[in-house]
This record gives sequence, structure tokens and C-alpha cells, in this order.
Amino acid sequence: MKLCLRNVSNATKPFLFKEFRRYTSKFAVKVDETVQKQIEVEGGVSPRRHPGIINFNRESLPERIQKTLKRIVGDYPVKGLLNDCKKLNQFISSRHPPAEDFEINTKIKQISEEIDEMMPPEERANLDEEGLKRFQKRKEQLMKRRMKERTFAWKPIQYGSYESIVYALGRGPLEYAVLMRVLHEIRERDKDFKPQSFLDFGSGIGTGMWSVSSLWKDSIYEYYNVDSSRYMNDLSELILKEGNANQQMTLRNVFYRQFLPALETKYDLVLSSYSLFELSSAHNRHGAILNLWKKCDGYLIIVEEGSRRGSELVNEARDLILSQEDHCLVGHVFAPCPHDSICPRLSNTDDRTPCNFQITYTPTKLESSKHKDLTARFSYVVLKKGLPTDSTRLWPRLVRPTLVRSKHSICRMCTSEGTLTEIIFTQSKHGSDRYFPNDYYFHGIHMSFVWDAFRL
Repeated sequence: MKLCLRNVSNATKPFLFKEFRRYTSKFAVKVDETVQKQIEVEGGVSPRRHPGIINFNRESLPERIQKTLKRIVGDYPVKGLLNDCKKLNQFISSRHPPAEDFEINTKIKQISEEIDEMMPPEERANLDEEGLKRFQKRKEQLMKRRMKERTFAWKPIQYGSYESIVYALGRGPLEYAVLMRVLHEIRERDKDFKPQSFLDFGSGIGTGMWSVSSLWKDSIYEYYNVDSSRYMNDLSELILKEGNANQQMTLRNVFYRQFLPALETKYDLVLSSYSLFELSSAHNRHGAILNLWKKCDGYLIIVEEGSRRGSELVNEARDLILSQEDHCLVGHVFAPCPHDSICPRLSNTDDRTPCNFQITYTPTKLESSKHKDLTARFSYVVLKKGLPTDSTRLWPRLVRPTLVRSKHSICRMCTSEGTLTEIIFTQSKHGSDRYFPNDYYFHGIHMSFVWDAFRL
């Protein structure tokens, strides 16, 4: 049962609430005892500041990077650059991964059967040799056209000097905001984590390096950037030099390569952001992901577009790593999932909603550009080496913004049981210390539910 009151008439709502209470009568909601004591102590933790809440402040590109990008743009026409930025964002957000051989063969078989049905076998049997040739020729033409319509024409994006600048302006602010949000979650939940080395696969213009250095600049002594485009690497280095090729880089021990190193060096923090779509097959993706996991000695972060396809690629990487049985490769999900089970969104064939999250970001400040805030969706997973020991994995995660209604709030959660559910919280029923509707996490709440009694 899924309760959503957005488009429900007032006359129908009492009946829906009655049905919802019938399904949730076995549910019990209570605050974790430790958190409850902290709330009750005078001057203690406020319900809206309990340990389960992680507040994400909007992050804009640092001012020095904004000025550097403006300096690098130079004499390029700003209007043309901004138009190309928009086209690049639209293209990347609508991308599909390359089709696999079995997918292509399946589509060829389906299309062939569709065309054959247009002329039953008994009619083809009456055709002479010339008629069969014409039918076969027409069939080939139809198959080519329908395959083109139904198959995404994947090809890798080639980034030259100009394309790299377009990427920096169009994608830099977005990716920086996304990565700061993900990294902030790691820092808040694992305060003892002080990475000393960082590997970025598909580093592009260095957005990962900017965000990581914003949080752990004092502890990191090595930044290792891997990108197949030398123009991207050159631009990333130029940005660190603030647009002056003769100036020293603002970060120490920064290295650039076009391929992953063969050495079995370990890195505390490994990142792959918006890179999996660039790999030509599932085999290459799996090889790259396992290679990154082997080089990881702490956290591996994978970020992609918040589209259905992007969410599937993130989940593909998640499942691949969780399936590893070698004791050196055992890991678990740190975020956003509170479980290591199959993703309940992607396993539900009736629910086409991807597992994604929304971010608001500010575009670059260029002359003639509008400084309106923009929004984007992203999918991600943070994997940690070793077995799970964090008790917070028992707490459910809000997967959608809370629906705040009159005297109640509807919370959509992913639980430690690997299921999706919706719970209605009211102040009269659950108390004021449990009724804080706008939290991103409900880590302070312990749910003791009979999950089988509540199915989506």
C-alpha cells in the first residue's frame, strides 16, 4: 500500500487514513534511547538537531576558481560558450550506456519477427523469386530504420581544448556541488576519517580534487588524477595554477595520467564521478570498477547522472563489489543505502523511479549570464572496505523530500530490511520529539515494524 495525498479529494482522505491505520496498526515508532536521553536533558540535543540529521549547505565554486575560469575563457564568445554548456548538459543527462551484443541480438530478433508478421508465411509462399527479393530488400531497410530508432547511438565524447572549457563552465559547478554533498556526508558520519591519498578516475577538470581539498587539504599528501583526455588534464593543471602557466600549483603532490597505474598502490579515497558512461562495454566497466576497488583502502565513491540509466550503472557497480568474496575485497555500503540487499527500486519492475537525489547549485558567474540557481539529480553510492560495524545502518533513510501536510507528514523511507515504505508522522500520535518532518535522515529513530504487513 502506498499512500499519497497530493491529488486526493478531501472527501476521500478520511477513508484513506482509515485504510492506512489498518495497515500500520502493528507498527511501533520510538526514539532511540540514547537520543531520547539527550533530548530530555536540559540544554541537550534539540529534536531537530539529533545525531541522525545531516545538514547539507549549498556549495558554490570557490571564488578563486570562478575568477580562474573567467580568466581562462579569455576572448571566447560568452554567449556561444553558454549555449554549448547547455547542449552538453542536455546530452549527458539523456545518455544511455552502449548496448551489449545480447541486447542488439534480442532487438534484431524482435524486429525481424515484427516485419515477418506484416506478410504471413502463406503469402510469402506465393511470391516468385523476384517478389521474395523485393520483400527481403524491404525487410532489411525496415530493420535498419527500426534498429536506429530503438538503439541509442553511443559514442565516447572527445574532449579537445574548447570542449574542455565548455565542460568546466557547464559541469564544474554542478559536479562540485554534488561531490561536496557526498563528501560532507562521509566527514560528518566518520569524523575519524582523515584521508592521506586520493585517486580520481575520470578526473576531468579536477572537480573531485577541488572538493576533496576543501575538506581534507591538511591531511592529503597525494592527488592522483586519471583522465583519457590530455586537454582535460592540461586544463585541470592550468586551473590549479590560477590561469597562469608559469605559476606554481595551489596544491602539492598533484599527478596526472591518462590511464590507471599498473602499480598496486592503495588510496584512502577513490572516486569515479560521471565516468562509467564513457566506457564502451559492461566488461570494461566491470574491469575498471574492480581495479578501483582493489586500489581502495578506505572509501570508494561512484557518482552518475540521476537518470534511470545512471542509477542502473551505479547499482551495477554496487552489486559487483558486494558480490566479491575474497577477504581482501569484502566491503559494504556506507551511503546512501541502509542495507546491502538488492535495491528495492530497481528490483521492482512496476516502479520506474530511479534511486536519485536532488541538488541545487549556482552556475559560474560570467558576464551576460543569468545567476539563477539550477537543480539537477544524481545517483551515487559510497562503499567502504571491510565488514559493516556502523550501527546507523539500522536507521532508515529518507529517499524523497518529506511531504508536509496539515498536522501530519508523510515520510518515504528505504529501510535496513531492503524495502521501501511510507510512514505518516503526527505530533498528536508520536509526540513532538518524533515529529520533525524536514530531516534528510531519520537516524535518531528506531523502527520496530512488522515489515511483511506493509508492502508497497
